[in-house]
Amino acid sequence: MSTAPRVRFRAGALALLVACAALAACAPELDWRALSVPEGRFGVLLPCKARHEARPLKAAAGGLTMTLYACSVKQGTMGVAYADFPAAALARDQGRAQLDAARDALLRNISGRVLAQEDIEIAGLPGRQIYAEGRAGAQPALLKARFLVSGNRLYQLAYVGARNELAMADIDMFLTSFKLLP
Repeated sequence: MSTAPRVRFRAGALALLVACAALAACAPELDWRALSVPEGRFGVLLPCKARHEARPLKAAAGGLTMTLYACSVKQGTMGVAYADFPAAALARDQGRAQLDAARDALLRNISGRVLAQEDIEIAGLPGRQIYAEGRAGAQPALLKARFLVSGNRLYQLAYVGARNELAMADIDMFLTSFKLLP
């Protein structure tokens, strides 16, 4: 009779120990907070307070506005950007071309090369994830990004920072926290 509670306690203690070890791998100086952007129709977790800006974007579909929410910590920058395209610009094959163009633009920023790329779905919508290396100034840089097409909107989520400075668990927490709002 006394062994069952001990077994449960030990299993619970083991689970707590594993959870603490996983959290220890995350950067303690990160201040995770939820960002909800109703006009952008998304929510995401960021490790610091986001700054907001809108900038012109030259695309094959014409001049667009890219809206960006990003924050920087000592290890790098995480951000979500979106742009609304004319409906035909993100139709089936054109949407893939826009994903390629968005990927290539981020790669140019770090003179990077793709190490891994895969097509993904987020909430049943087509997207792509890339993992790349390049340079941010004189420093080696890591880029991990996701691109998603929702209707006529293209979303970009990206981490760019010093290689091996931020736990992949933190980068993935940011990337996988992205949710579309109704």
